[in-house]
Amino acid sequence: MIKTSFTTLALFTASTAFAADIELIHSFDSEIYTEAQPVKSFLDEFDHPLTSGDSAFTYNIFELGVKYKGVSLGAQSRYNYVLEFDPDTALFTYLEKNDLPFEKRDYRYLLKGKQSTTHGVFLAYDIDVLGHGLTITPKITYYQSAHFQDAVVDGTVFSDEIKGALETEYYFSRDILFKTFTPEERPQGKGYSFDLAINWQVTEDLFVSLRGLDIVNETKYEGAGFVNGFTTDVPFTEQGDSIVTEPSIRLRTSAFGQEIEYSFEHDARYYFDVSYRYNNQFSFDLFTRFFNNDTFVQGNVNYYFNDDWKVFTGYETHSKAVEVGIANKYFGASIKTDKLDLDDAYYANVNWFLKLAF
Repeated sequence: MIKTSFTTLALFTASTAFAADIELIHSFDSEIYTEAQPVKSFLDEFDHPLTSGDSAFTYNIFELGVKYKGVSLGAQSRYNYVLEFDPDTALFTYLEKNDLPFEKRDYRYLLKGKQSTTHGVFLAYDIDVLGHGLTITPKITYYQSAHFQDAVVDGTVFSDEIKGALETEYYFSRDILFKTFTPEERPQGKGYSFDLAINWQVTEDLFVSLRGLDIVNETKYEGAGFVNGFTTDVPFTEQGDSIVTEPSIRLRTSAFGQEIEYSFEHDARYYFDVSYRYNNQFSFDLFTRFFNNDTFVQGNVNYYFNDDWKVFTGYETHSKAVEVGIANKYFGASIKTDKLDLDDAYYANVNWFLKLAF
């Protein structure tokens, strides 16, 4: 009887200690940024006054999992879309969609787009280095994907005429450009990504963080559709001092069951953050992030109204967005945008996190 009681007590104590180290972790982050047009117009009519720019992106991630003694395990869903374009391409699109007059010249037409939707599981581990406040956290995500786009269209188009020279490399799960070559069976993709975070509590008041997301990101799709080739104007006949040309089109496609295996990759993103606790009520942050060809720098001011809770606000260059939020150790949420009227916004971000200890 006594032995049974001691065994029960030991198991209860062990399970209580085990549970005390377990955290439920959840995070959500969704951001969209466009240049040349506000977000809504960029996705729809392209009818706002044209501004300078050559890129657009949206990154969206949802995670839910548990953490135990530095090991994190959970489920993840992501939707990423990155677009690069030449400013001349934005001008061409703006003139075309709004029935405005074209100049009689060649317009540079360059589009580079990458988009994928993935669902998978992640595993991360906090490695404490030498007990000096330095933590290194590698993170691996294994996922499946059934939808992607990877396109490059490059060349010139003359005025508003169907005339020019374009090269196309286009791989996809669904054909949204030509609307003809979508595979009968949706491609199946399997892939992985690798992230790395280095966090350093330099002093009691100074904290530094360096993160790389999608340092490696590769997905292999079976049965992917494709369109590769070019269109160009070639000499046809001579009429006096003039040369009359006609378009020449050469395309290789996945029509008639010619789908292929295709490896898809996303580019890495890097973050460098510095935080300084000035006193019991105020701290300051400097956030820097590098996306593709864009660099965003943000300064934040945090106000602590008790030992646990803080409110914060900040301004980010490049996106010209203002962020406001509230957070403590277990919960945080913020919104960031450059315009309160989202019809005119070029940037919008919503994020939150939740940690619950058992």
